[in-house]
Amino acid sequence: MKTDDVNAADPFSALIHFYRGPLNHLSAVRQSECPMYPSCSEYAVQSIRKYGPLLGWIMTCDRLLRCGRDELNISPTILIDGKWKCYDPVEKN
Repeated sequence: MKTDDVNAADPFSALIHFYRGPLNHLSAVRQSECPMYPSCSEYAVQSIRKYGPLLGWIMTCDRLLRCGRDELNISPTILIDGKWKCYDPVEKN
């Protein structure tokens, strides 16, 4: 699923675009190494597409609260591009 084609007219997509761009301040993002798969911004795009703006946004906020915390110890890990990532797909939430 390609997510570069985020609809700029959609306010939720605009927020995701902002998060990926100027708000890109998290330490994991600064190191270009998100510990989660899919990344939080990719998770947001997928959840909004699958469940709509309201539920998708609630799921995104929940994911952002869990990202990098206990979720790393709870969720299974998978090998992505030679690096171990915490696997937390939209379908499992």
